[in-house]
Amino acid sequence: MTTLDICLLQWDIYNRRTLKALDAISEEDLHKPIVPGGNAPSWLMGHLADTDDALLELFGVRNRMFPELAKIYHHERGSNHVGHLSKEELSTKWKAILTELDCAFKRWSESEWHSRHMAVSEEDFKKEPHRNKLNVMLSRVSHKASHLGQIDMRPK
Repeated sequence: MTTLDICLLQWDIYNRRTLKALDAISEEDLHKPIVPGGNAPSWLMGHLADTDDALLELFGVRNRMFPELAKIYHHERGSNHVGHLSKEELSTKWKAILTELDCAFKRWSESEWHSRHMAVSEEDFKKEPHRNKLNVMLSRVSHKASHLGQIDMRPK
């Protein structure tokens, strides 16, 4: 197993864990804040789906599949508690996004993984080669792990 295989395995594991957590939450509990005044699992899950959708453009795969997610799951504190998708809608969209990403991820060579993403210029990438697709994907894995930990803290 190569280092790249291990990285892709982590991507897959955390996607499965997060989708499993989404499946396990009732529709009612999905919309209850984890802590008073905090985010609900519905926002955290929508936010993660939105960041995955943004990867499609960041990695030059294609345009976002569901640009409306950015409007619903934006980052303005205190103003992101309405308009969330149902569990079924969110799950369906997120699975479609992950399928698209997985298709791209599995066909890329190691050199493609180490290539720049669309948010860094060629000039800047020469100075900062760590700003590559693999590094971004790994940061998204830790991002999911962090929010999954928050979701696991909700009262049961």
